[in-house]
Amino acid sequence: MKTIKSIFLISCALLVFAGCSKDNYATQDAGIHGALTDGEIGGSLQLSETGLSSNIRMIVNDPAKYPSPSAFDLTINADGTYSNSLIFAETYKVFPLAQSGPWQYIANDSLTVVIGHKQNPEVDFKVVPFFRIAATAVDSAITFTITKSTTTTITNNLSASNNLLIMINNYNIVNESICSNQTGKYYQNQFQYTVTNANLGVPQTITFPFSKAHLPHGAAYFIRVAVVGSGSNGKYNYSPIIPVTIH
Repeated sequence: MKTIKSIFLISCALLVFAGCSKDNYATQDAGIHGALTDGEIGGSLQLSETGLSSNIRMIVNDPAKYPSPSAFDLTINADGTYSNSLIFAETYKVFPLAQSGPWQYIANDSLTVVIGHKQNPEVDFKVVPFFRIAATAVDSAITFTITKSTTTTITNNLSASNNLLIMINNYNIVNESICSNQTGKYYQNQFQYTVTNANLGVPQTITFPFSKAHLPHGAAYFIRVAVVGSGSNGKYNYSPIIPVTIH
């Protein structure tokens, strides 16, 4: 009986040790962070706050270990920054994903980045936004100037109808996904207009019909101007967010 009990205890111990060895995998204890910046004039980008307009792609670069590696994307924030603190320590190819945002990655090449355990390197990229928008607001009158990049090689014209948006929100997240109510909605917070190449570099003022938003006067709001070109892959370039009180 004692022998049977000993065999049982030894078998249980072996199972425990076997289980421990199988679970001894590497953990996601590494990270990466950085930013996309304007490679033509410097400074940060103006992107969507919802993370819908730019991505960094990462691919494990170890053919012997991973002959067919899968790619994964990191979301880029409204100011062009990105970060992820839960990745595996590996060697990666890292690059801004083409056509994922309203910009062109001029270098058009990946970087090889070696990330060790508990490391979090900074990896930055220079891109060129298709358009830049400077804007100010006085009540519901928006004055803006659109300029076009001279570096990008993508042909990008202001030729479509309703290619400019003026958007308003009562908190400081403003883009076409959140401000999605257009003409015909009781609560309209997106107003569409048309601009052409002739408007480039020329200050323009548009007063949008605030009454259609059915919002109270005398309150603080946040406004943004966005424009999309013929070669922008449907992605908008934005102005900075403008805080304004509408009387």
